[in-house]
Parts: sequence; structure tokens; C-alpha cells
Amino acid sequence: MSFTLTRKGLQPLIIVLAAGLSIFQILFTSGIFFLDAKLLRNIHLAFVIALTFLWIPSNSRKDNTLRLIIDIVLAVLGVAAMAHLLVNHTEFTTRLRYVDPISVETRIYCLIAVLIIMELTRRTAGVPMAVVVAVFLAYAVFGDMLPSPLRHNGISMEDMADEIFIGTEGIFGVPLGVAAGMIFAFGMFGAFLERSNMSSLFMDLACLFTRKSRGGPAKVSIFASALFGTISGSAPANVYGTGTFTIPLMKKAGYSPAFAGAVEATASTGGQLMPPIMGTAAFVMADLAGTSYTAVAKAALLPSILFYFALFMMIHLEAVRKNLGLLPQELIPEKSKVVARLYYLLPVFLLVALLIRGKSLTSCAYIATVSIVLLAAFREESRFNLSAFVDALVRSARNSLMISACCASAGIIIAVIALTGVGYKFMACITLIAGDHLFLLMVVLMLTCMILGMGVPTTPAYIIVATLGVPALVKFGVTGLAAHMFVFYYAILACITPPVCIAAFAGASIAEAKAMETGWLSAKLGIVAFIIPFMFIYEPALLLAGNLSDIILASISALVGVVALSGGLQGYLLTRASLPERLILTAGGLCLIYPGMMTDLSGLGALVLVLAIQASRRRHDRPPHTAAPL
Repeated sequence: MSFTLTRKGLQPLIIVLAAGLSIFQILFTSGIFFLDAKLLRNIHLAFVIALTFLWIPSNSRKDNTLRLIIDIVLAVLGVAAMAHLLVNHTEFTTRLRYVDPISVETRIYCLIAVLIIMELTRRTAGVPMAVVVAVFLAYAVFGDMLPSPLRHNGISMEDMADEIFIGTEGIFGVPLGVAAGMIFAFGMFGAFLERSNMSSLFMDLACLFTRKSRGGPAKVSIFASALFGTISGSAPANVYGTGTFTIPLMKKAGYSPAFAGAVEATASTGGQLMPPIMGTAAFVMADLAGTSYTAVAKAALLPSILFYFALFMMIHLEAVRKNLGLLPQELIPEKSKVVARLYYLLPVFLLVALLIRGKSLTSCAYIATVSIVLLAAFREESRFNLSAFVDALVRSARNSLMISACCASAGIIIAVIALTGVGYKFMACITLIAGDHLFLLMVVLMLTCMILGMGVPTTPAYIIVATLGVPALVKFGVTGLAAHMFVFYYAILACITPPVCIAAFAGASIAEAKAMETGWLSAKLGIVAFIIPFMFIYEPALLLAGNLSDIILASISALVGVVALSGGLQGYLLTRASLPERLILTAGGLCLIYPGMMTDLSGLGALVLVLAIQASRRRHDRPPHTAAPL
């Protein structure tokens, strides 16, 4: 009897390892058992290394036995590097950093770990993120040869190993700690909710709410993606999770393929901005900003409402302008069946309640996950058996691979920034470019986020720019939370910003549309999200900070401004808008979104003027009433 080594043949081992990682996370991050933070991150990364090399081939189209053998060797090398740290944990924690010498063996394991992590990142997140890490490492090694002001004093291999591999500022720093803690816990919550089929309620609710609304299929995408996005926290995952249903539906209703793909991409990207759970980067932000996650969610609430309200208005006006229809009757679920399953939302409400009470984020997620298992038992369609439970554990582990690899890579970048002092150089450069102008500084940071976010997942893009750019904003007097929110927004919006907009590309592939056309339409539909960060820097009321009267006024004027801006961009309000009317509406919308009494009055005046003109024209163009034939 012959045995052929194949990836499929290793599936039982992969399932055991994946389930083992999830069980390890539950035991040691939920408070049942306690483990040193460095050891926890170390073991977590060892699991991730083994699973990634066994699960994800280097090239899926050319996978063969030789490549699998190479992957097994790489997995063993990566796990050996992690084991080296575990075996010598006491020695490494008691040594004097940058004083006691580091063995050649440790330096070799450091090099192996860095190369392994770069390959993990390439396989799970793509080439761009791995290239960013390589550029920073090249700067660390060769930066002493560059001209001033980029030149640094040179870094020894010992110092690099100390900062990147041995300490808790590099690979095993805050980003990986967040990935191995709260992000994994919330990923497990999403995996169990999805595997139980309780998440299907989100789509049914969306269909029910928009059943009588013009252009309903596109509005389903908004509601479904907003709800699903609070669980997945990944724009491309949202697109594939809900887009396979909503995009064909939009095309059937009369939307163009590119517009359908763009709506789904934009709505899915907004899911990372939407409280209560938001995207994975929000958990990292709470840690880096030194504030509670509840404060982050509170600050994100109004901007996310404005984002989705703007998208809703853009879609509604497009539907009215093109006279698009309603949802097909066969897709509208029975109200009684939806109401009977409303208790599926209880885990989400429980999670929010626990977060508001200030409990540990990780504990909140695990308690909510337990509630899913208990509530799922009431219906056969959602009930967990042993196979479904193990599958949910395996999904939890699979969902963690990309974010853990990216967070380890982000830790390498942060270590290089600390070693070379490039963060101070970058801050000095952009401060010099901006001079005394806060607006110019924000433009430079926005462009930096867009460039770093090209093809790079949100979390590492945010971490890199936050490390570099937030101190510059704070230097200009911006509050820490507002500065972090500014960077956070543009790191997310890179997903729909051409030329590299991975969420839009995902939407285009499902819609069978042109990628760049879908990308530009996505950016247009998400225009309000590109504007809001500038506004909340100047007016913290948009982050729900300050007096209640200021918050209410800023909210109302911004919502009215969104209507005007949407009308200007879509070329339709009460009726088709002429070019001058579109320009007036766009300018008025921007004035209303920008806080301030004078700008609000100017914007309101512009909106009223266009409404009056269009109301008059619509009355004039309406055909005279004639009696219906008997």
C-alpha cells in the first residue's frame, strides 16, 4: 500500500492544529488560565506558522509534492525559531538588553523568523505588504549609506535581533498581542455566528426593510454589509460574504455591473467603520491611542452614520433617476419567519451591553460566543453538533492567519522605525512641507495612508501611518483620539481608492465589470467618508465630543449636507440637475458638512435655491391632468 504526500492528505492534521489553536486561545485569553504575554504571542505565532504553510500553498495553480515538502520544511524552521524563544525564555527576560551579547544561533533564528513572517504575509495578504516590510528592512541594513536626512548611524545585527526578535517591541509587540487576543476572540464570535447560520437573519432583515423602496436591491447591500461588516471586519471578506447575493440582485434590477460592484465594495468597506464591533484595526487603535474601545466606537458612530446615509442617498437618487424597480417578490422573506428568528440578534446585543459595561474586550467576545452556541440549540437549522462545532473552531483559526501574519510584519516595521529614528525624520519632513498649515499636513498624511494602503490590509497600514503621522497631528494641537481616527479612516478607505482598491476589485470580479471603472465609482460613492476626517479634525462635535447642543447642530447640518452633496454628485434631486445646479449643490453640501454657523447658512441657502428652481421646473414640466377614461 503506497502513500502519496498531498495537502489533502494532511487535512486531518490541519484540522487538529486549527482546532488546537482555537482551544489554546480560549483557555489562555479568556481568563481560565494565565500565561506570560510574550509566551502567549510566541505560541500563537507558532500555530499560525505551521497552519499557514500546511494550509496555503505558495502557488495554488502549481502546487505539487515537492512544494508541499518545502512548505513542511519551512513550517518546521519557523516553529523551531519560536521554540528557541520558548526554551530560552527565562534567559531572554533576565538579560540586559543591548548590553549582554546575543549568540550566533539566536541571530540565525531571528533571520529565519523574519523571512518566514514575510512569506506568511505574502501568502495570506499578498505581495504589497511583504514588499513594504522588505523596504523597511533594507533601510535598516543600508540606511547608513543614504544621503542626509534619510541616513541613520547604522544598526548591528545584534541590535536588530534584540529589537525585532527578543524583545516585545518587534514581532511580539502590541499588534501581534492584539491579534492573538481580542481580534482572535471577535473572529471566533463571527465564525460561530456564521456557522450557526444565525447571520442569515441580517440579509433577511435587509430585504424586509427595503422591500418597498425604489432600487431596493442596492439598499439591501447597504444594510447587509453594514450588519455583516460589524462581524467580519474585512472589506474584501464583506464583499464575498454578501456580494455573491446582492450584486446579481442589483444587476437584475437594472443597475450596471460596475455600479453594482461599486455599491457592494463601498458598503462593505464601511462595515469596518461601523460600531459596535467595527474592523480589527479599531481594536489596535484603542490600544495605541491609550483609550477604551467604547470611546473609539462612540467617536466612530456619527461618521459611520453619515457614511451609510450618503451611500443610501446616492443609491436612492440613482434609482429614481433611472426609474429602477423594487425587490423581486420571491426574495422578500415572510415577516412572521423573520420575527420568529429575531432572537438571533441577542448575541450582538449582549456583546454591546458587555462592552458598554466596560468588561474586557476578549471576555465580551467569548461570552457572546457561548451565547451563540446556547441560542443556536433552539432551532434545528442553527443547532451545533460536534462536526459543526469543530468546523467553527477551524474557521476561527483560518480567519486569524492573515491578520496575525500582518501584525507580526507590522511589528517588524515598528521595530525598524524605533531603531533608525525614521519616525522622527518623517515627522520632521511632513511638518516642514506643511509649515504652519494643518490642512496641508492632513493632505500629506491622507496621501501617505492611501499609498501605504494600496493592497495592504487595513490594520498594518493604520499601524504604520499612526506610528509616523499621529505625533505630527498632535503637535498641531489635535487630540490623540481625533488624530488616530483620521489615520484610521484613510487606511480603511484605501480599499476603495484607485489604482489599488482590493474591495472594489473583489466587487468587480463578482459583477463581471471593469476593475478600474468599479474602483472610481466606489470612490465616488464613498466621497463623504473622504471628507469627514478633515471635518472632525476642525470640529470634534462630529466625534460626539463637546456640548450636546454643538453635537446636535453638527449632526443635523451634516445630514442635510449629505443630501445636497449626493444630489450634486448624482445630478438629481427633485428632478435632473443642470451643471450649475450640480455645482451649487456640491458646494452647499460641503459647506453644510463643515461645522460653523456661517458655512451652515451658506450651504442651506444654496440647497434651498436649487430646491426652489427644481420645484418650479418640475411643476412647469408636469403634463396637465386629464380625466381617466370611463
